[in-house]
Amino acid sequence: MIPLGTSNEGRVKVTDDGTAMAWGSGTLPVFATPAMILLIEKTASECVQTFLGEGESTVGTSLDIQHTAPSVVGEEVFCRVELTETDRSRMVFDVKVWDSAGEVGSGKHERFLVNNEKFMRKAVSRVQS
Repeated sequence: MIPLGTSNEGRVKVTDDGTAMAWGSGTLPVFATPAMILLIEKTASECVQTFLGEGESTVGTSLDIQHTAPSVVGEEVFCRVELTETDRSRMVFDVKVWDSAGEVGSGKHERFLVNNEKFMRKAVSRVQS
């Protein structure tokens, strides 16, 4: 069981490759929402990694995130996730994202604990059916 309150922080520097223009999610040279989602998922995945057993992983299943302010190229963006709820294999994280000017985003992220082999068998069987 992963203890509630387990947390992790991640960061990324906004580069031209991380902008909405580059990701195709907009036309401006600001931090892309899909790049912010990647930062959130990576930070949450790493948060629980040390608690996982052999052959286990987590997969992201839900995001309820607001991207509330732009970050420009050259700015460093930070993310903090905290495990606030568990129910068997389900984990819910509170998420905060900010840069030097203040909050950039916030919300909730859900992940599930999976057995790697079973998960991949199911994924492959979906395609083969």
